Amino acid sequence: MKYFFTREKIRFIAIALIAFLFVSSSENYSIISKAEDNNRYFETTEAIYRVNPLYAGIISEDELYHGPELRVTEEAVLNAEKSSSVAEAAAVLREGLKRKDRNIYVYFTFPGTDYDASSLITMENNAFNIAMQHTGKGNEGDYLKWGYSGMGMQIAYDKKDGKTSGTFTFYMTYYTSAAQEQSVNAKVSQISSALSLSSKGEYDKILAVYEYVCNNVKYEYGNSQLKYTCYAAAINKSAVCQGYALLVYRLLNDAGVSCRLIAGNTSSGGHGWNIVRVGDYYYNIDATWDAGKNKEKYAYFMKCDSEFDDHKRWSQYADSSFYQLHPMSSTSYNTGTVGSYVSVKTLSLSKDKLTLKAGESSQLKATVKPARAESLLTWKSNNKNVASVDSNGKVNAVAAGTCTVTVSAPDGKKDICYVTVTEENSEIKSLKLNKKKLKLKKGKKFKLTLKTNPVSAKDTTQLVWKCSNKKVAKITKKGVVKAKGKGTCIVTVSTKDGKKKATCKVTVK
Repeated sequence: MKYFFTREKIRFIAIALIAFLFVSSSENYSIISKAEDNNRYFETTEAIYRVNPLYAGIISEDELYHGPELRVTEEAVLNAEKSSSVAEAAAVLREGLKRKDRNIYVYFTFPGTDYDASSLITMENNAFNIAMQHTGKGNEGDYLKWGYSGMGMQIAYDKKDGKTSGTFTFYMTYYTSAAQEQSVNAKVSQISSALSLSSKGEYDKILAVYEYVCNNVKYEYGNSQLKYTCYAAAINKSAVCQGYALLVYRLLNDAGVSCRLIAGNTSSGGHGWNIVRVGDYYYNIDATWDAGKNKEKYAYFMKCDSEFDDHKRWSQYADSSFYQLHPMSSTSYNTGTVGSYVSVKTLSLSKDKLTLKAGESSQLKATVKPARAESLLTWKSNNKNVASVDSNGKVNAVAAGTCTVTVSAPDGKKDICYVTVTEENSEIKSLKLNKKKLKLKKGKKFKLTLKTNPVSAKDTTQLVWKCSNKKVAKITKKGVVKAKGKGTCIVTVSTKDGKKKATCKVTVK
């Protein structure tokens, strides 16, 4: 993803500004209205709006939804179900966020009257952060944290009878509607059922979900802000990295696999991906970067941090407390053939030609870079009736003929050895020339043709050719007679031991 997050510097500026506003003293905090004498309305703070830090630079504060004028009566607070702690307030808020409520009112009653606007704003902010914490449920935690573009906060409160009562009010701007989230719920259930996730173990669930997302979601280059959502990935099947990661998060957590969504930077800019747990440890996965690939070519699946170093986490995902909650494996997961593909730079054989006699064998050696790709090489003969080759490059000659032996890498790189197989040696029983008598004129040539019995005899290169009178004719090692001068001579071809021979009488005129 190239432009969907700002750099950390911008993010920290935004957070620092928000923090400053939240911890301002009560003297400086704006109170819109005072509680009236008849207690009709509670004191109300000025609403503060902020963009989700994950989307700073993508959406402006002016684009956020601004809620209605807040008017809270004592009667409304008395009749409402109230939270007595920040944790209880966070639980109520979480349910409102899941429903995609635009205006969320969390009523509270706290013992004591030492609270002021500043301390209550801090408590409201804490409740919001707790509501976003990871719970292991697919539609909570990171799903909520990445699902809103901005929010506003406002408080109405009053002190009476030794208690402080009022409401934490949140004005939410979401990327999706309640109806769209219902569609996501149905689609996630359908996908989970189709993948039979309930019957799988942890790793098999992760692989099934990863394959589904990589095969079914395409990258969205349009301008619609819907591309940041799980809805875009699940329903439209087109999203940016957040959409990919949110769909993975939703499917796996719903299936009982602990999964988190991580924000960070890559060479292309801000990016989002997941970590998943198998056993006691977590592993990195990035469906966006593996989308559209065969699973053998997955390069970002179940990796440890050291083999995922082109992804740099933002600080809140890289500190000791986060790693303590989410311990990463020091080694990548053994995925077998999944992700086994290695890009080969060079591949060459020790020989480009090989001659063997039937029954013989020879070892070819492949040199490959990187060396770890050697286990991925495949060997093949194009004619196993001539010569076969095993998975280690050993060539076995079968019968006379020619063939090629090819070693190949998964990325298509290959090298070839041309193999010639000759018959096994057999003893020559007899020799026969195509001419017993030959007449030539001086200066002429004639090639004698030799037949052996058996035809398969292969020591013919050891035959001896002789001429009885070199002044009359000469004979070459290939049986070519050259007429030199008038007369007669005898040309003889014989085995080296002289036991078998054939002759031709040559007359030169």
